[in-house]
Amino acid sequence: MLPLSSAAIIEKNKVAGDSVWVILLEITIPGASAIRICSNNENIVWNGETWVPFPFELDEMSENNGGEVPSLNVRVSNVTQELQYYLEETDGAVGFPVTIRVVNSKHLDLTSPELQLDFVCNDASYDARWITFKLGGDQKTNRRVPERRYLKNFCPFAYGGIECGIPAATKAAYPTCVKTLAQCRERGNSQRYGGEPALPLGGFYG
Repeated sequence: MLPLSSAAIIEKNKVAGDSVWVILLEITIPGASAIRICSNNENIVWNGETWVPFPFELDEMSENNGGEVPSLNVRVSNVTQELQYYLEETDGAVGFPVTIRVVNSKHLDLTSPELQLDFVCNDASYDARWITFKLGGDQKTNRRVPERRYLKNFCPFAYGGIECGIPAATKAAYPTCVKTLAQCRERGNSQRYGGEPALPLGGFYG
């Protein structure tokens, strides 16, 4: 979080002011123009980009001490269904970067926002009224590392897939496989076996 600029502190401390704090919401769509909307009744031009007035709501950011990534729900009006198209074409916008900024209407010449929060869209849903984006941190911290378990007598590769590499003729002769080393040898494909036969007996690792 950035400290407030001196101009913003002056505006904040005024008993009565003629400026407003404007929330800028930017949704980056890979391969397309970013969606930029603002909580205002007219366009906001800031840093050379134009934010268009459009209804949206922000929930309070969730906080916990259980190690979970904080999340924030953002609801954007779906009355016009303009954004619904992107959700349907991009698998729910999962992974899209979303940035929330706060600027002061009288100090749009400042190149740094008074507040900036960067998120990733982890889920999205919609109904006739709202599109709801569930924002959070990058979920890389929640991924399994390594991605696969190490198993002694089980191959994790898809039978007939690229990693398996079994010839089409062999697969036609053996339509199914239970993915053990014995069956891989039976098909003459043990050099591509994806299990770990050198592991000690008694389970899996990973």
